[in-house]
Amino acid sequence: MKTTRLSSGWLVLAGAIVALELLFIYEAMIADLADYQRIFGVFAGLAILCFSALLFSVSETMYGWGEKEEN
Repeated sequence: MKTTRLSSGWLVLAGAIVALELLFIYEAMIADLADYQRIFGVFAGLAILCFSALLFSVSETMYGWGEKEEN
């Protein structure tokens, strides 16, 4: 198994996605407290999309499914 150094671009991407996810969760909680169910649904959906983007970027980084194998 070949080990490589993790690029800073992936770390910045993961940090930005986590920050956006936390912001969307906070906004969803505020919308729920203010009794705006439609706005809550929008922010909850955006938080779910950010989480799925984070999972995809981690799987690409750790497992390299998008990389082509060299012979």
